[in-house]
Amino acid sequence: YATLMLGLTSYLLVSPRPEEIAKEECDVPDGFDDKEGIRYKVAANGVQFSYLVNGSKGSSIFATLAGGSLTGLLGVGIGEVVLPQLIRGYCMPIPVAAGTSVAIVVTTAFTAATVQFLTLASSVEGGSLLDGLVSVVPWNLVVYTVPGVLLGGQLAPFLASRGYFSDEDVEKFAISLFAIVGIAFATKASSGFLS
Repeated sequence: YATLMLGLTSYLLVSPRPEEIAKEECDVPDGFDDKEGIRYKVAANGVQFSYLVNGSKGSSIFATLAGGSLTGLLGVGIGEVVLPQLIRGYCMPIPVAAGTSVAIVVTTAFTAATVQFLTLASSVEGGSLLDGLVSVVPWNLVVYTVPGVLLGGQLAPFLASRGYFSDEDVEKFAISLFAIVGIAFATKASSGFLS
């Protein structure tokens, strides 16, 4: 996980910003339609977003596979991988990329959690599968996590719609967060190897 976080930090620092990518790669010329590789989305407030249908491929497939595998094993990884790919590889505006990333994360995390909980519940002796599920779900964490997610899920779009943070500010925050998490996990891992 430390390697993934530090790799994403490096990717975001080194790769060209969407506005620095060659004009022909990201700008949507007037008159293009979906058939020509551009997709348009209109927000509830009337703002139109456009982005590439087919962006970068090669390393994206490997990064998404790694992120998906980490999500399946540890419950983390896919969101951190998908969001930068959508922004940098597909020239997707941050609001559209964030929404797409959240949809992918919810689907992937729900699937991974279901498999993990069912596997754990089936190994609990005595009682039904439902009794096993009740005993393996960490309810003390769910009580705090669900309200936090619901609050954050409402607060972030509210702040974004009011323009409190620019896309560049959000990206700098993500880079800093990925670097801090990567360094923390690397430090923890190396201290485990040394002891």
